Amino acid sequence: MNALRRHLPPLHIHPILWVFIIISMMTGTFMEISVIFLIVIIHELGHYTVAKWYNWRIRKISLWVFGGVMETDEHGSKPIKQELLIAIAGPLQHIWIYGLLFFCSTYGILPESVIAVALKYNTTILIFNLLPVWPLDGGKMLMLLYSSLLPYRQAHSLTIISSSMFAFISLVIFLLFYPFTLSTILLVGFILWENRLEWKRRYYTFIRFLLKRHRDPLLTKKVRPIVVDHHTPLPHIFGRFRRNCQHTIYVKDNRFSNLVEEKHCLHAYFNLKQYYATAGEVSSARDWRN
Repeated sequence: MNALRRHLPPLHIHPILWVFIIISMMTGTFMEISVIFLIVIIHELGHYTVAKWYNWRIRKISLWVFGGVMETDEHGSKPIKQELLIAIAGPLQHIWIYGLLFFCSTYGILPESVIAVALKYNTTILIFNLLPVWPLDGGKMLMLLYSSLLPYRQAHSLTIISSSMFAFISLVIFLLFYPFTLSTILLVGFILWENRLEWKRRYYTFIRFLLKRHRDPLLTKKVRPIVVDHHTPLPHIFGRFRRNCQHTIYVKDNRFSNLVEEKHCLHAYFNLKQYYATAGEVSSARDWRN
């Protein structure tokens, strides 16, 4: 048992899933919620398996209806390719689930009613998780797309804004053209609530991203220069940091141009607590030490 616990992540059932479980018991749909729960676990284990393959540090897996969230200690520090493969690994599990259900149907292993329910929810969960909504897999892929084009902080904020707009528009369309269902309202409400929380903690998320870069140097040879004025404060410089890029900061004024590595700026911010220092001050301090 202890060996099994070491290889499997802690599982946390989100309160909204408990609500759905209670509703299913009251409405006689417990079989359906059991099928959903099993498919969601398989989906999340797909993410977990690939993450462990890349030696990611996993905190826990939170399960909720039609999906879940794998919480890690890797905050934008890993290659985008790795994160993309981990994001895709969940939806890929639904392909072999289709094959398994076809096999069970062909040889009469499961009742056709159960297979029909499983096919319905396997398709629903797959499509739902591919929507460009945070924190679904589609939302994470959208974040990776933005991160490949924009600085991390801007990409993160744009992801939340895009996700919230898509979720809100989807809710309005559903209310206008489809019959009211409590489960759908709860699900969309949960998505909007998660995006609201993510927006509120966006600064904390950005600081985690910087702290990870400060503690664990990036294993990349890609260097992207940043040109700033000597009066530019450190937070403004950090706002231009991109994933999977080392940054060389060129500090300009009227007389000369100086060069500062990103590690010097991060050191001044986190170790020396110079939260409002400017690029010129960090450059001058580095020259004085040299």
